[in-house]
Amino acid sequence: MDFIKKYFLLVICFLEVSVSFSADLPRAIQRRFDYFYMEATRQRNLGNYAEAYELYKHALLINPNAPEALFDMASFCSVLGSREETQAYYEKASALAPKNNWYQQVLGNFYYRNNQIDKAISVYEKMAENSEKADVYYQLLSLYTQKQDYEKCILALDKIESMDGKSEQVSMEKFRMYLRLEQKEDAFKEIEALVQEYPNDLHYKVMMGDLYLDNDHPEKALELYKEILKEEPQNVQAQLSMVSYLEKQDRKADAQVTLENLVLNPLLDSGTRASVMRKIIYNSEEAKDDSTKVLAMFERALELPQDGADVAILGTQYRIMKKMPKEDITSSLRQVVKIDPTNVGARLQLMQYAFDREDLDDAIQLCQEAIDYTPEEIAFHYYQGLSYFQQERNEEALKVFQRSIQYITPDTDQELVSNIYGAMGDIFHAKNRNKEAYEAYDSALVYKPDNTLVLNNYAYYLALQKKDLEKAESMSFRAVKADPKSFNELDTYAWILFLEKKYTEAKIYIEQSLKNGGDANSGILEHAGDIFYMNGETEKALDYWLQAEEKGGTENEKILKKKIKRKKYIEAK
Repeated sequence: MDFIKKYFLLVICFLEVSVSFSADLPRAIQRRFDYFYMEATRQRNLGNYAEAYELYKHALLINPNAPEALFDMASFCSVLGSREETQAYYEKASALAPKNNWYQQVLGNFYYRNNQIDKAISVYEKMAENSEKADVYYQLLSLYTQKQDYEKCILALDKIESMDGKSEQVSMEKFRMYLRLEQKEDAFKEIEALVQEYPNDLHYKVMMGDLYLDNDHPEKALELYKEILKEEPQNVQAQLSMVSYLEKQDRKADAQVTLENLVLNPLLDSGTRASVMRKIIYNSEEAKDDSTKVLAMFERALELPQDGADVAILGTQYRIMKKMPKEDITSSLRQVVKIDPTNVGARLQLMQYAFDREDLDDAIQLCQEAIDYTPEEIAFHYYQGLSYFQQERNEEALKVFQRSIQYITPDTDQELVSNIYGAMGDIFHAKNRNKEAYEAYDSALVYKPDNTLVLNNYAYYLALQKKDLEKAESMSFRAVKADPKSFNELDTYAWILFLEKKYTEAKIYIEQSLKNGGDANSGILEHAGDIFYMNGETEKALDYWLQAEEKGGTENEKILKKKIKRKKYIEAK
């Protein structure tokens, strides 16, 4: 079949050459073009892109001015990353089919994506000449705005308004454009038109008052604000604008009273109330007032019904800014989670404070409350399990860690998951369930291959069993490389080298461990004695063993005493 197809294509190609002798040239060329173009499209739809590309090229050899083939070739070039060819094909296709709005739109978008804004504008302006829809003018509006050509923006908005009728959105946009052009009279007219169009929407009256205030007509602004507040005394926008008016009139005391009254406005949502409180805080800091006044306002504001925790969160941030005692900050954080039990950040901060004061029971309780509300937040499972583990409540810790695994997703923090499996490994090892411990450590390293704590513990426990020492050495070396100042990691690596009878290397690393703080650890001191003994330095070995005995707490004190007594290394069994 492939042979027949190739033969057929060769015949067609031959006909292209010989057709010049035919009296029916245009129709024959069209038929051949149609065949190759349709076959190219079919191959593209089948996913045979290489074949389709060659067929499109061939179709264009037959008819170089076929806009549909040019347009499709532009798409291919775009995928291949050839921007210049893509642009050339799109431009030629659009020029040959000027009434094809789809071609024009794609070309305009291509120009826009490639930051050729002027060319994009030119395309859309031509489209707009024959368009009866506002969509093209919205696109032009976006482009004009990007060029900061606000006069043309207004022309586009006028055209949109003539097509779709007057609307709040268009009027507001014209208002903003007039302000940018500093054509304040026209801006006033747009707002006045909105006030007349929507007389019951006081929002526009407030905006008009603000415009008066910003343009040195404070008396007109005040008149409007009073009119609005008479009609709606709790109008938040008008009250905020009144504060601006009072501040511009240098009536700061009156402005502050208005702000304080506004904070207690029961119609305020928590976000707006928090914004007003920020203004109160700013004024307080500017005046260098006592923070007790601000704290009193927070207390009064929080006595009102809350639809969110914004005010409580701001109160916490303020206490932190003022470096208040942790007890006060903790109390404020508890208020946050009382209003919003799902606030993860506040609970994590509370838990950190619990760890700081070593109140593990409180940490466990905080985590449980968080798990009840947000069980998918795996961090709370981890810290609860860690708290149990630090209390040596290993069974409870293990249950928490195992429960947390069901909430792991591809988006879960990889390091956190690694730490959970690492902690499970430590618990399994403590319970002499070494097979499960090593499986947990392997899982931990899948999620974070450079988890130094897991690498170190895994390697050390293998060394204790004198098992897989080559693997233990590799893991321990990675831990040392990641954290070269850790005396624990250095000791583990030295001890594995010792077990492999690499005594000279072991001495180098145990000396580094001692230098970095390991000389305060009895187990490391005993290891140092063993390593120095095998390096032929008996006196130094005896000195380290004696130091280890003095500190106490070694794994096998009986063997240590025998080493000291006999002045020789004795292997533990």
